[in-house]
Amino acid sequence: MSVRLYITRFLQHGKIFFRSIRPHQEVGKINILPQGGKIEAAKNSVSPPNTGVFGLPSHLSSARKLFVDNVLKRVTNSLATELRRKTTKQLLSGNSAPFFALVGVSLASGTGIITKEDELDGVCWEIREAVRKMHQNMFQVETEMFDQETASFEKLEVGPKIAKGSNAVVYAARQKEDPLSETFHTQEPIEGFPYAVKMMFNYDAESNASAILRSMYCETVPARVHYSNSELIEWEQSMEEHAVVLPPHPNIVAMHCVFADWVPSIPGAISDYPDALPSRLNPDGSGRNMSLFLLMKRYDCSLKEYLREQKPDVREAILLLTQLLEAVAHMTKYGVAHRDLKSDNVLLDLSEGSGSCPMLAVSDFGCCLADRTVGLSMPFRTLDTNRGGNAALMAPEVACATPGLFTYIDYSKSDAWAVGTIAYELMSEQGNPFYRSASTGAILRNTSYTDTDLPPLDDAVPPVVSRLVHDLLARNPNQRPSAEVAATVCQLFLWAPTSWLNPLHTRALPSSSEILQWLLCLTTKVLCEGRLQGVTGARRTATEYQLIACFLQRAKLSIIRQALNWIHLR
Repeated sequence: MSVRLYITRFLQHGKIFFRSIRPHQEVGKINILPQGGKIEAAKNSVSPPNTGVFGLPSHLSSARKLFVDNVLKRVTNSLATELRRKTTKQLLSGNSAPFFALVGVSLASGTGIITKEDELDGVCWEIREAVRKMHQNMFQVETEMFDQETASFEKLEVGPKIAKGSNAVVYAARQKEDPLSETFHTQEPIEGFPYAVKMMFNYDAESNASAILRSMYCETVPARVHYSNSELIEWEQSMEEHAVVLPPHPNIVAMHCVFADWVPSIPGAISDYPDALPSRLNPDGSGRNMSLFLLMKRYDCSLKEYLREQKPDVREAILLLTQLLEAVAHMTKYGVAHRDLKSDNVLLDLSEGSGSCPMLAVSDFGCCLADRTVGLSMPFRTLDTNRGGNAALMAPEVACATPGLFTYIDYSKSDAWAVGTIAYELMSEQGNPFYRSASTGAILRNTSYTDTDLPPLDDAVPPVVSRLVHDLLARNPNQRPSAEVAATVCQLFLWAPTSWLNPLHTRALPSSSEILQWLLCLTTKVLCEGRLQGVTGARRTATEYQLIACFLQRAKLSIIRQALNWIHLR
């Protein structure tokens, strides 16, 4: 039977009915333990309920089985029977490649085989699931590269100091290969240390793991590793209803583990942060004997440092902005508000070298709101309530909130507003308008500015992006796009057909089938070309492939339509 005849029969007789389904949530918990505790690998995702054939969800298993039956049931000769057997095995075992290929043929044919909304949403679910698995494998490899038995400071070799703030100090670090080797190598080049260890300054919490975790829980929100310790079981149970953990994401800091340990005597510490040291190390110090340590990937610099040295071109600035919006969309999805977004707290990985956009990651979650019981709406009953970090970069609804018995602050769009201010640092010579300029002295106050006060971005910035930044800084949060919609607008600008961005009077909005064909094309590029990037000389950089993958992992027709409507109606 010829391939043409096979496809013709498929187009004539095949029909798939997808049911609208919700993606399963990734969940997890993070604990810390004192030195010597046993570590267990993190499980940031769980299998969806009601699994069917080959461990797939029952609705997906039946949908794929129906797909195979409709496409291949008319094939009768012996060679085609073998093809059917192999294809069935691939489809039902979770391999999305043949599924996407057959769906792509049906969409490209224009015969309307897949037309219903739930059928189209079912294909989007398949896309999200395929990319989620790819990301999951990537994060698993990163975790396996890290020795999970390293759960104390004495098992690390410490290099040069990277940064110091009012609440913590960060050093370069690596795992000890020889337990008897020297601990401090502060004079070695920083390139020899792939990790960074952040030591929190502990002035108040008692020197035990439970008290330290209770005091500094927010810092551990993006951590990837579980720890078990009998001392913490009761405390864990009390926190289970409240704790929120952020699943791994390429644009969230890669925090491999957290642990409580004794504050060490590091060369230079007594001059760099004498007050944070305990009295056993500095008689005049005010710190406690134990504190929290965060072991994470070492990044090359902060966004603020990067912009101090060079100004990115327009495309690189948009790529950085999109990564930041993807990070905020991910946090918002899981009920986390960062509340201290600024260029100092955004880290960059420059390992791809010159000519490539850096990989961006949001860090420093110490001020975040992460509580399942309140979500993103925090009770604001007194002025003593902590509203977040940098007062100048608080969204207007946060900065202007007045406490009261029944008052709540809605943080669902506050981080998106902060991203709008950072966009000015990326795309304007004048910098962030909410910071006082050394040259002009001009400043906008988040408590009193109006939307018309916002200065224009550089002329080279595309109008769509300029309008988006302007809307992100709208005083009224109801007029402000969510981070998810804003990130989708940027993704459409970067990768969608140019005709989709033209004014509405020049053409109609793309149909659902057109959008789905585009998504399948991006999926193919990510799953195929993305894996070979850097080996075969693929046209896109690893940062761009990662950015597309982040978009595909949350792609929904409804959000894409919202973004398209915003582009055409604003």
